[in-house]
Amino acid sequence: MRKLLAILAAGALLMGGTAQAAPVFTNAVLGVAIQGLAPITVAGSGTVDVTGSTVTVPAGLVNLGFTIVVPVTGTTAIDTLSMMSLANQSGTFSLGGVAAQLPSEVCPSATPPKNNSGGVACNTGGGVGGVMGLTGTIFVNIIPNIVVIPVNLNVALIGQGGSTNNPFAIDAAAWSTGLGLVNTGLNIASATTGSASPFTLVSPTFVSALGNLLPIFATLTLTAVSLLVPEPGSLLLIGTGIAGLALLGSRRK
Repeated sequence: MRKLLAILAAGALLMGGTAQAAPVFTNAVLGVAIQGLAPITVAGSGTVDVTGSTVTVPAGLVNLGFTIVVPVTGTTAIDTLSMMSLANQSGTFSLGGVAAQLPSEVCPSATPPKNNSGGVACNTGGGVGGVMGLTGTIFVNIIPNIVVIPVNLNVALIGQGGSTNNPFAIDAAAWSTGLGLVNTGLNIASATTGSASPFTLVSPTFVSALGNLLPIFATLTLTAVSLLVPEPGSLLLIGTGIAGLALLGSRRK
């Protein structure tokens, strides 16, 4: 009986938990949108590692090697946006990976706290997520050659989560396939949603600099990634296997 129980338990674990790492070549698009303006996008390609419901992205999968200048049209305080470099750091994203964020970085509901007098960025905390920093600086030209706000993406904690007041007031949330929101203290900035197909992550950030409120949404899309998210039946098999091994161990004592 003990042998049969052990075999059944081990089989349940194997059936429910088998996952092997596989290198996947994918095209990638990194976008950074500021204050509702059209995003600055950079394309790249390379190999990521996919293990079940976990994706590991190497540094430099997306790497801007030239200067981008984006003229701004319409009614806005921003004249132009420019960027000379933009690249991703390494990052690992897994099922429930955004749970490591600070409580203030995970929305308690679909809307951030409305009584917040300052700015806050958050996501719904669901789906696949994790932490990945960016390198590069967006130069926000309010008045050309007079007022230029340099937003250092690494210092601004974009994709990393956390808050800082140096050099500007910043609140950031990590990456998620769920809903990202920015509350500027005056209104809720446009929400951005990440998805599992195509695999798209979103990272919202609030920046207040020199009297300007700058909600920022970064997105990363991997076109060839397909995740194996455990189904309820697989989770039941894993649970059955663990319970069986625990029971076997207790009977041996």
